[in-house]
Amino acid sequence: MINASWPQWRGPLRDGHCDQFAQPAAFPLKQIWETFSQGKPVGGIAGTEDRIYQADRDFLDQFDRFACYDASNGSLIWQQIVPGMGMLDYGNSSRATPLLRENQVLFQSAFGIIASYDAKVGTPLWQTNVISLYGSGRELVWGLCSSPLLANGQLIFNPGGKKSSLVALTPDSGNLVWQTPGQDYGYGSLVSAQINGQEVVIGHDKTTLGAWDARSGKRLWTIKPQEPEDFNVPTPIVQGSQIIVATENNGCRVYQWPGEGESEPRLLGQQQELCPETTSPISTQDSVFGVANGTLYCLSLPELQIRWQFDDPCLSEHACLVTDGQHLGVFADGELLLFAAEGKHREPLARQLLFEQRTPQYAHPAIMGNRLYISGGNLLRCYELWPEPAEE
Repeated sequence: MINASWPQWRGPLRDGHCDQFAQPAAFPLKQIWETFSQGKPVGGIAGTEDRIYQADRDFLDQFDRFACYDASNGSLIWQQIVPGMGMLDYGNSSRATPLLRENQVLFQSAFGIIASYDAKVGTPLWQTNVISLYGSGRELVWGLCSSPLLANGQLIFNPGGKKSSLVALTPDSGNLVWQTPGQDYGYGSLVSAQINGQEVVIGHDKTTLGAWDARSGKRLWTIKPQEPEDFNVPTPIVQGSQIIVATENNGCRVYQWPGEGESEPRLLGQQQELCPETTSPISTQDSVFGVANGTLYCLSLPELQIRWQFDDPCLSEHACLVTDGQHLGVFADGELLLFAAEGKHREPLARQLLFEQRTPQYAHPAIMGNRLYISGGNLLRCYELWPEPAEE
């Protein structure tokens, strides 16, 4: 059964994995429809089989627009306009991918507004601002860049206040469940995982990597990397009891979850060459893939030795990676490159220009069934990943 929904940042498991991706024979992919966004969205796409959701900005850059589109043809079903005045680096548009939960969709603005709507008709359910209520009070530079996380049945955000580095809110009302002290926020998204029977939240604050108990918010461990001043944008990966992270100053690292008597994870492997500014890595059973400084790397797990690398002008710092375990899709600068997701084949199996060249891939695409939904510049497009079976 192929997943018919892409409910959050990086997909169903928040790791860039989909059930099935395009085969080389499907290229060039057929474009199904195209519609225009307002402004140039940088936040990702979420969706179901019949609807897709994305945030953008009005043309005067004074309001957030939270929009729902018909997945079959791209027509606008509903929109909500929310004031959001300010001046951020890289524009004021939401950086977050919407979060779908049952009949609810949650949008997050770069200024900390969390807005909950009925996913079908767009009726407002509740709204709050986690930066105003729980933030550190410092001037926003890039804004709140993480995407909402659902863990232990609660919404997890990282506003970065001294007493509320992370907070958990109730999905039905936005009321506070817990807050935990700590550092200012990092610019990456958090993930959750079940490890040793405990649901945990893993991610970065401003300067460290950490884990928290999803039920109480208690911090479980902290790792301060050797090199300072990482922006901590890429999202960690949890694979079993191993944690894979990659940042621009400390490269790619694999940690083993602490065993009995250990206070913090053990370092299993490190590779400095894979040092992305913004691109989140992706893993298969025995490999890690990532993009940094114009190069796609394939690394062994857990040692992180370079198996192969591929250099190409389109591989900017703003790539998005997806995989079905057999193939790897790399979206970068308006192109899609298809690779075999194994440790030997280092050349693209196929490639296609989806937008004009040098179109930055800030917004993460969504894959639902045999459809790819992708945003580039002010265009939102739908492509067919493989043909529908003929009706008998």
